[in-house]
Amino acid sequence: MPELLPLYDRVCSLVSDTVAQRALSLYRTPPVISGCSVALAPGDEPVLVRNYDFSPNFFEGTVVHSRWLERQVIATSEAWTGCLDGLNDSGLAVALTFGGRIVHAEEGFQTPLLLRYVLETCETTEQAIANLQRLPVQMANNVMVLDRNGHYAVVYLSPDRKAAVRTTPVTTNHQLRLEWPEGNAWSETAERLECLLRLRAGKSNLREFIEAFHRKPLYRTAYDEGLGTLYTAVIRPASGTVEYLWPGQPQWKLSLDDFSEGAREVPGS
Repeated sequence: MPELLPLYDRVCSLVSDTVAQRALSLYRTPPVISGCSVALAPGDEPVLVRNYDFSPNFFEGTVVHSRWLERQVIATSEAWTGCLDGLNDSGLAVALTFGGRIVHAEEGFQTPLLLRYVLETCETTEQAIANLQRLPVQMANNVMVLDRNGHYAVVYLSPDRKAAVRTTPVTTNHQLRLEWPEGNAWSETAERLECLLRLRAGKSNLREFIEAFHRKPLYRTAYDEGLGTLYTAVIRPASGTVEYLWPGQPQWKLSLDDFSEGAREVPGS
């Protein structure tokens, strides 16, 4: 990822500690297990809806609007340089989920850095897939990609086997099959996947589809176990907007064309 080297040099100049500088590379870092549900919404407009499930104690809670290289990007930040989800001004959106396998390579990058790279360098789903397939990854993660033309895919990344690509509109916390019985039951990944598929097959409109992300089984409350829903994001790559949602709270809409800095405090569940 040579395009990111100037960015990496810049962030390293902001910290003097060499351990922190190595951590900012997101290379050879400790494993991270989370939850998350991602789906392409029904309707003519390409819309990505996702719940991010993790521990609030290890969540940056920062949304970054940047033009670090050539493109404008709005992304939910992870470890400064990485991101959990976001979009760019070429009309490309991405979101990750845990891949449901306890496998961790000595060499490789954490997936949030790969998402940042895709948003900084790619315009289409096809380009994003090609880059994700060639980059060394440290853990099993799923990445949903959607562009402004409605082309989408899920890339199943693993450090110990070749990346798999499927044109599927939903992903939770397993890959091509259930491979971790205890973890699968703990995260209810199969139940959430079935729920998303059922919602897409039904007659839900966009509002009803989004509202379902604030109900069980998609909405999670096991915060002490690292599986609580921290936010719902509605990403619209064609219009360049992201809406962050929480139950009973007003939406927080951010736009590439009209981004205003601010903060939201969400009561604990």
